Amino acid sequence: MSSEPESRRAEPKRIVGLATRTTNTAESDPSTAQIAKLWERFIKERWSERLDEVGAFGPTTAVYSAYESDVTGSYQLLVGLQVRNSLPVSAPLQVVSTAQGSYLTFRCSGPLPQAISDGWRDVWTYFGLDNAPARAYTSDFEIYPEAGPVEIWVAVQDR
Repeated sequence: MSSEPESRRAEPKRIVGLATRTTNTAESDPSTAQIAKLWERFIKERWSERLDEVGAFGPTTAVYSAYESDVTGSYQLLVGLQVRNSLPVSAPLQVVSTAQGSYLTFRCSGPLPQAISDGWRDVWTYFGLDNAPARAYTSDFEIYPEAGPVEIWVAVQDR
C-alpha cells in the first residue's frame, strides 16, 4: 500500500451522470466488465462538458452505491458531476446522493486507469486487515481533480 488512508468526514452530495450496475466478479472478466465501457461512453460523448452546461460543477466524480451486500454483491457505479439541487433528468442520466459520514480516503498517483486499479487493490488489502474499521457500504466515491492525485473515499461505520 502506498500510504495510510486519511480519516475524513463528508457532507452529502448529489451527483448527476451515467450509471451501470455490476459486480467485482463481472469486472474481473473483460467480456462482462461494465466500468470501462461506462467511462468510455462518458468521455466519448463529452458528458463532463454537457453536464457543465446545465449547471453541474466540480471535478468528475464516480459514485459506488446501491450495494446489494458487501464486496461480493452487485452495486451501481455512476460517473458524473455534482449538482446543487434536484434538476430534472431524463435517460440516460441519473442522480445519486452520497452519504454523509465517516470515510477513509486513499490517494491514487500515476497514470489512469492503472492508478485506480492499484488504489482499489490498496483498499481491499487495507480492509482485509484485522484492525481495519468496518465498511459502511452506503456510498463510496472517487474524485478526479484537474490536477493532483485521484482520491478514493470509502465509507466506514462510525465507531
